Amino acid sequence: MLNSFFDKFIFTNSLRYTHNNFYLLNIPFVIFPIDSLTELIAMNNVDFNIRLYASIKKSTSNELLKQFNVDFGLEGDKSLLLVQQFFTASGWGNLQNINLDNSKKQAIVSVANSPFAAQVNGKVSMEADHMLRGILAGLFSHAFNQEMDCVEVKCAAMGSEQCEFIIKPSHEFDLSKKQTREQIEIKV
Repeated sequence: MLNSFFDKFIFTNSLRYTHNNFYLLNIPFVIFPIDSLTELIAMNNVDFNIRLYASIKKSTSNELLKQFNVDFGLEGDKSLLLVQQFFTASGWGNLQNINLDNSKKQAIVSVANSPFAAQVNGKVSMEADHMLRGILAGLFSHAFNQEMDCVEVKCAAMGSEQCEFIIKPSHEFDLSKKQTREQIEIKV
């Protein structure tokens, strides 16, 4: 037994290990220790963090969600629940409190027990979860069919109780805030 979420995939043979590779719904993945990413996460390099975020955002929106065969237009909240359960069961922390406002095309996502934040707690001077920000921005860009960005406004690695992410259309972020400028690319 892995956990109740992945046990369903094991039972249906949708999670398998073939030719020295793991596959979930025919999507290849690896099991990777968080410690190996600690230095990368704790670099405090704004340019690198923005590039990492943008790359993950693009691949999530353009590739990963297609491989998962998720159609937010048809499945709506059911698809968001699947993604929330997947990332929580995969060890990204407990994604919770997804406050979704479809009319404004905005969301607030809280994450408790982030393994990334736990590893770099006290070692960073800026918000640290650029990979999850990229995933959330890509996910909601795909869901809302428009360019979205994600800013981590609370970070457990910097002393907050949990991480909190704001996702909304790119042009709606206040670029006069340093916290925002350090996390998303400024497009002129």
